[in-house]
Amino acid sequence: VFWQTFGIGRFINFPKRIKTYFEYVGTISGGDYLFRNIIASVGAFIGAFFVKYGLEQSTFMVILGLLILLPSCWLSITNIYKRINALFSNNVNVYTIGLLFLQILNTFNKGNFLGFILILLLIIISGILIFRNSNISNHEG
Repeated sequence: VFWQTFGIGRFINFPKRIKTYFEYVGTISGGDYLFRNIIASVGAFIGAFFVKYGLEQSTFMVILGLLILLPSCWLSITNIYKRINALFSNNVNVYTIGLLFLQILNTFNKGNFLGFILILLLIIISGILIFRNSNISNHEG
């Protein structure tokens, strides 16, 4: 078929592939987890910039920033869920909520000893999520 010969087939399924990024179904590898978190972080940075700039300038910029920021946060949460699902499938909801709680708690404890401990704990957890092998050979998510 024409689109398969020239590699166009992957672009035809592009909306379906993007949809799977935002669903709480499937698992992802550590490399995908890292890549998707980089994409989500860049989106969150851009969205936060527009929100901050918009607070000084216009409401349109705030709305545009939120339209960029909210999907970035959603993507980040689904990444955490999918990677934890690949590693610890029996308690995925508990571990996901716990990790999100630690990240939120870390936000309010910058500059004190508890914040330092939380940063170390989050670095260790991130290392586990990125580098630990799962028993799944074909990740679909």
